[in-house]
Amino acid sequence: MKRRRKNQRKEKMVMLCSSLFVLTALTMTGVYVKEKNQQQDNGYVVDFSSLENTTRQKTEEIGEAVGEESASAASGPATKEELPGVHNSDMSNMGDGTVQEQGELSEDWRSDITFLDEIWEEEELLQEETQETQEEQEPELVFSEEESLLWPVVGNVLINYSMDKTVYFATLRQYKYNPAIIIQAVPGETITAAADGIVTKIEKTEETGNTITMDIGSGYRVIYGQLDNMQVKEGDRVKAGDLLASVAQPTKYYSVEGSNVYFALTKDGTPIDPMGSLENI
Repeated sequence: MKRRRKNQRKEKMVMLCSSLFVLTALTMTGVYVKEKNQQQDNGYVVDFSSLENTTRQKTEEIGEAVGEESASAASGPATKEELPGVHNSDMSNMGDGTVQEQGELSEDWRSDITFLDEIWEEEELLQEETQETQEEQEPELVFSEEESLLWPVVGNVLINYSMDKTVYFATLRQYKYNPAIIIQAVPGETITAAADGIVTKIEKTEETGNTITMDIGSGYRVIYGQLDNMQVKEGDRVKAGDLLASVAQPTKYYSVEGSNVYFALTKDGTPIDPMGSLENI
């Protein structure tokens, strides 16, 4: 709580310093243009008294907002003669309406800048500490073949995993290897996460349609295909059983087999049979 009050006080001081700096710059510009107009009347008139009154009013409002301590620093707009570290001898007319600062910043201004730098450094450290705390709160993903996966959807297996011999695909009218299992499903049925994990990729392919790849730890990844109405995005961390998407209409590669969920499991990029890890139902 003490640290929070300290940070709030610093935030108020930053707001005050920034506001005073902007208002001071506006007042300096007004004073310079006013003197320039007095030297050469070109018919262009600016109500500088209104500008100065508005500046004073805004400064006093900021002082009241940040408390009595800050209000004392907001007693009124600084004139060109009152600016710390800036004097008449420090300003020179560039001839085109601009002013060039020739002197160095005063000790007061250097102190203010140092103070703001310290606040920004503390804010960066606080953000780093917050990020580290969040990372510590999220446990490392770990998975082994002895653990069980939840079924993404309950249904009959239309085509089994087969990487040692080819299996027949009715739609394609050919035999080929199958690195996944094809689970029968109904369009619109919900698809849930098989394990805790992080969504690493979302893509769309001709064969599996909308597809989600999820890292579940220890080099294992699960892949879900034939999806619709996806409820997650890349980088999301999900728990086993969380909603991922719904079942889509089958792609042209599975028009004969019908609507289904493509479900694959890999270890370090190599396909393995997910049936050995799915829980018995």
